Amino acid sequence: MNLFLSRRMSRFFSILLLIFSLFSCYNYSTNRIVTTPPTLVGITLIGTGVYELRLRAGNPEAFFSGYTLYTGSTSDASRNPADFSSGKACELPLNMLPNQPKEYSIEVNPTAGPLAVPGAGENTNRVCKIVATLNSGDYVTLRSSVISLDLNSGTKDIYVFSMPSNTLQVP
Repeated sequence: MNLFLSRRMSRFFSILLLIFSLFSCYNYSTNRIVTTPPTLVGITLIGTGVYELRLRAGNPEAFFSGYTLYTGSTSDASRNPADFSSGKACELPLNMLPNQPKEYSIEVNPTAGPLAVPGAGENTNRVCKIVATLNSGDYVTLRSSVISLDLNSGTKDIYVFSMPSNTLQVP
Protein backbone atom coordinates (compact mmCIF):
# COMPACT_ATOMS: atom_id res chain seq x y z
CA MET A 1 0.00 0.00 0.00
CA ASN A 2 2.77 2.47 0.89
CA LEU A 3 4.60 1.58 -2.32
CA PHE A 4 1.46 2.40 -4.32
CA LEU A 5 1.09 5.79 -2.63
CA SER A 6 4.73 6.69 -3.07
CA ARG A 7 4.50 6.01 -6.83
CA ARG A 8 1.39 8.17 -7.08
CA MET A 9 3.05 10.95 -5.09
CA SER A 10 6.15 10.69 -7.23
CA ARG A 11 4.07 11.03 -10.40
CA PHE A 12 2.11 13.90 -8.91
CA PHE A 13 5.26 15.81 -7.99
CA SER A 14 6.79 15.10 -11.39
CA ILE A 15 3.75 16.56 -13.13
CA LEU A 16 3.65 19.49 -10.72
CA LEU A 17 7.35 20.18 -11.33
CA LEU A 18 6.76 20.11 -15.10
CA ILE A 19 3.89 22.60 -14.83
CA PHE A 20 5.94 24.96 -12.66
CA SER A 21 8.90 24.77 -15.02
CA LEU A 22 6.69 25.65 -17.98
CA PHE A 23 5.22 28.69 -16.25
CA SER A 24 8.56 29.89 -14.94
CA CYS A 25 10.34 29.80 -18.31
CA TYR A 26 11.26 33.33 -19.36
CA ASN A 27 13.82 32.42 -22.00
CA TYR A 28 11.68 32.95 -25.08
CA SER A 29 11.12 35.69 -27.62
CA THR A 30 7.91 37.29 -28.75
CA ASN A 31 9.59 38.73 -31.83
CA ARG A 32 9.16 37.31 -35.31
CA ILE A 33 11.44 34.56 -36.54
CA VAL A 34 14.06 35.79 -38.96
CA THR A 35 15.44 33.12 -41.25
CA THR A 36 18.89 33.08 -42.76
CA PRO A 37 19.33 33.66 -46.49
CA PRO A 38 20.90 30.93 -48.60
CA THR A 39 24.25 31.33 -50.36
CA LEU A 40 24.08 30.77 -54.09
CA VAL A 41 26.99 28.69 -55.36
CA GLY A 42 26.23 28.40 -59.06
CA ILE A 43 23.67 28.14 -61.83
CA THR A 44 23.92 25.63 -64.68
CA LEU A 45 21.80 24.93 -67.76
CA ILE A 46 20.77 21.24 -67.50
CA GLY A 47 18.14 21.09 -70.26
CA THR A 48 16.24 23.28 -72.70
CA GLY A 49 15.27 26.23 -70.50
CA VAL A 50 15.89 24.14 -67.34
CA TYR A 51 18.46 25.30 -64.80
CA GLU A 52 19.98 23.83 -61.68
CA LEU A 53 20.51 26.47 -59.02
CA ARG A 54 23.06 25.30 -56.43
CA LEU A 55 22.97 26.73 -52.94
CA ARG A 56 24.23 26.25 -49.42
CA ALA A 57 21.76 26.77 -46.63
CA GLY A 58 20.97 25.72 -43.12
CA ASN A 59 17.39 26.32 -42.06
CA PRO A 60 16.65 24.60 -38.78
CA GLU A 61 13.58 26.76 -38.16
CA ALA A 62 10.49 24.76 -37.31
CA PHE A 63 8.29 26.84 -39.61
CA PHE A 64 10.64 26.99 -42.62
CA SER A 65 8.51 27.04 -45.76
CA GLY A 66 10.92 27.21 -48.67
CA TYR A 67 12.61 29.60 -51.05
CA THR A 68 11.39 32.33 -53.37
CA LEU A 69 13.25 33.23 -56.57
CA TYR A 70 13.47 36.84 -57.72
CA THR A 71 14.75 37.83 -61.14
CA GLY A 72 15.65 41.14 -62.67
CA SER A 73 17.59 42.83 -65.42
CA THR A 74 20.08 44.13 -62.84
CA SER A 75 21.50 42.75 -59.63
CA ASP A 76 19.75 45.45 -57.62
CA ALA A 77 16.39 44.72 -59.28
CA SER A 78 16.55 41.04 -58.31
CA ARG A 79 17.73 41.75 -54.74
CA ASN A 80 15.18 44.48 -54.02
CA PRO A 81 11.90 43.72 -55.79
CA ALA A 82 9.19 46.38 -55.81
CA ASP A 83 6.72 43.74 -54.63
CA PHE A 84 7.63 40.58 -52.72
CA SER A 85 4.70 38.75 -54.33
CA SER A 86 6.48 39.05 -57.70
CA GLY A 87 8.83 36.18 -56.79
CA LYS A 88 8.38 32.55 -57.78
CA ALA A 89 8.11 30.18 -54.81
CA CYS A 90 9.13 26.54 -54.46
CA GLU A 91 6.42 24.11 -55.33
CA LEU A 92 5.31 22.46 -52.11
CA PRO A 93 5.81 20.07 -50.48
CA LEU A 94 9.55 20.41 -50.25
CA ASN A 95 11.47 17.35 -51.43
CA MET A 96 13.73 17.66 -48.36
CA LEU A 97 14.30 20.18 -45.60
CA PRO A 98 17.66 21.89 -46.13
CA ASN A 99 18.98 21.91 -42.58
CA GLN A 100 22.43 20.38 -42.92
CA PRO A 101 25.57 22.35 -43.81
CA LYS A 102 25.92 20.93 -47.34
CA GLU A 103 25.15 21.88 -50.90
CA TYR A 104 21.56 21.67 -52.17
CA SER A 105 19.97 22.45 -55.50
CA ILE A 106 16.72 23.82 -56.87
CA GLU A 107 15.37 22.95 -60.29
CA VAL A 108 14.17 26.04 -62.20
CA ASN A 109 11.92 24.89 -65.01
CA PRO A 110 9.38 26.75 -67.18
CA THR A 111 6.94 23.81 -67.01
CA ALA A 112 5.13 22.50 -63.93
CA GLY A 113 5.29 18.91 -62.83
CA PRO A 114 7.38 16.66 -60.63
CA LEU A 115 11.08 17.15 -60.02
CA ALA A 116 13.30 15.74 -62.74
CA VAL A 117 15.60 12.89 -61.78
CA PRO A 118 19.08 14.36 -61.34
CA GLY A 119 21.39 13.42 -64.20
CA ALA A 120 25.10 12.70 -64.12
CA GLY A 121 27.01 15.53 -62.47
CA GLU A 122 23.88 17.14 -61.05
CA ASN A 123 23.24 17.63 -57.35
CA THR A 124 21.06 14.85 -55.92
CA ASN A 125 20.04 16.99 -52.92
CA ARG A 126 17.16 18.68 -54.76
CA VAL A 127 15.04 20.74 -52.41
CA CYS A 128 12.26 21.78 -54.75
CA LYS A 129 11.21 22.96 -58.18
CA ILE A 130 10.49 26.57 -59.06
CA VAL A 131 8.35 27.16 -62.15
CA ALA A 132 9.94 30.16 -63.87
CA THR A 133 11.43 31.11 -67.19
CA LEU A 134 15.00 32.34 -67.02
CA ASN A 135 16.80 34.10 -69.83
CA SER A 136 20.52 34.42 -70.39
CA GLY A 137 21.73 37.61 -68.73
CA ASP A 138 18.99 37.70 -66.06
CA TYR A 139 20.05 38.15 -62.45
CA VAL A 140 18.65 35.75 -59.85
CA THR A 141 18.38 36.04 -56.07
CA LEU A 142 16.79 33.74 -53.49
CA ARG A 143 15.10 34.53 -50.20
CA SER A 144 14.18 32.03 -47.49
CA SER A 145 10.74 32.23 -45.96
CA VAL A 146 9.13 31.10 -42.73
CA ILE A 147 5.59 31.14 -41.44
CA SER A 148 5.52 33.65 -38.64
CA LEU A 149 3.30 34.64 -35.73
CA ASP A 150 3.73 37.94 -33.91
CA LEU A 151 2.69 37.32 -30.31
CA ASN A 152 2.97 41.01 -29.41
CA SER A 153 0.23 42.15 -31.76
CA GLY A 154 -1.61 38.85 -32.16
CA THR A 155 -1.23 38.93 -35.94
CA LYS A 156 0.26 36.37 -38.25
CA ASP A 157 2.10 36.80 -41.50
CA ILE A 158 1.86 34.02 -44.00
CA TYR A 159 5.54 34.39 -44.85
CA VAL A 160 8.39 36.44 -43.51
CA PHE A 161 11.29 36.68 -45.94
CA SER A 162 14.99 36.66 -45.18
CA MET A 163 17.45 39.17 -46.47
CA PRO A 164 18.41 38.46 -50.10
CA SER A 165 21.05 35.93 -50.99
CA ASN A 166 23.99 36.83 -53.16
CA THR A 167 23.06 37.35 -56.80
CA LEU A 168 24.09 35.28 -59.83
CA GLN A 169 23.77 36.03 -63.51
CA VAL A 170 22.13 33.38 -65.70
CA PRO A 171 24.66 32.05 -68.27
